[in-house]
Amino acid sequence: MNWFLSGVCYEGQITKDLVKVIPKRSIAMLHHEDIDCTATDALIAKKVKAVLNVKRSMTGRYDHNGVLELLEAQIPVYDIVEMYDRRIKFHLKNIKIVNLDLFVLDNDHWVKVAKVFRYTIKWVYELKKISSYHLTELYKDFVSNSITYAKKELADFLNDSSIYQPFVELDGKEVVIVVRGSKYKKDFLTLLPTIKTKKLPIIAVDGAADGLAELGIIPNYIIGDMDSVSEKLLKSGAKLIAHCYLDGNSPGFERVCKLGLQCEKLPFVGTSEDVAIIFSYWANAKVIYLVGGHASMNEFLEKGRKGMGATLLTRMQAGHRIVDLKGIHQLEQKNNRILPLFPIAGSLAALLFITSSSKIQLLLMILWNWITVGG
Repeated sequence: MNWFLSGVCYEGQITKDLVKVIPKRSIAMLHHEDIDCTATDALIAKKVKAVLNVKRSMTGRYDHNGVLELLEAQIPVYDIVEMYDRRIKFHLKNIKIVNLDLFVLDNDHWVKVAKVFRYTIKWVYELKKISSYHLTELYKDFVSNSITYAKKELADFLNDSSIYQPFVELDGKEVVIVVRGSKYKKDFLTLLPTIKTKKLPIIAVDGAADGLAELGIIPNYIIGDMDSVSEKLLKSGAKLIAHCYLDGNSPGFERVCKLGLQCEKLPFVGTSEDVAIIFSYWANAKVIYLVGGHASMNEFLEKGRKGMGATLLTRMQAGHRIVDLKGIHQLEQKNNRILPLFPIAGSLAALLFITSSSKIQLLLMILWNWITVGG
């Protein structure tokens, strides 16, 4: 079969930065091994014409759906397998792919610069099979790493009373923590009527702040290393908390200070997601609703992490107050709504105000919105 593709190439070393600036219907040139689902969501939202990767988009080392979701969205994915001239610049150049040859328009002449590989859904499933052979060893290494670091970091989780507390205002309150995980925007939109009705405070972890702003929501707090937060959001009025290394080093803190903004520095182990959760718990937050969180081996491997020691400790200590809402958007099936549900709407409304359980209240409010609001 003959393949042909052409367009303007936008190249980026860091995918999350590239998707902020790439125009629709452009070709995204990545340097991203094993494309994760969060990057995929952003690429699909930008309606890129194709993905061209300098690294392997799917190695088969572990199972993930990044490439599969791109292909299902009708976005072709190519890997460069042989470069004829590494001095060639691709950014903002017109490129074309004819069969498996990559050309760049240079001085009005098309120059063949590389050989590429084109992914198919069949090949993705073959790589998924290959990944199953690595699973046992990969899992053993991941668990070993997680336990080793959990032991090292345990002391940090036992000294909450001696650590600065940035979330004192959350004492006795319910809070929503939003992380830039797979499909987090869809999950958040499903919860938005509930969040607005209950006027829940929102903590955005790094780049999730800009994602929420795209939905018309400005978070109350932004926590992270501040490398993924736009200047506009830093100036939004949210309370800024720079998660930094234990030695106090924080490039993100310095960036915020140069903007003349007030920012508090918080040195602690683990990911910024872990810090947002555990400090909310230590502030005595009543319920912690988590959107877009990471809790599985695959999710951490997608982030380039070989273990999840601090996350284990966080979930062990605060888990009884966490309501993990990953994937809750899948409950909404507005186009296939079952009519017999309408007669029970009044009963749901009554239950909503009678029950004292926050978890039950949340689920009832989602179901109430599903029945009465969506069309």
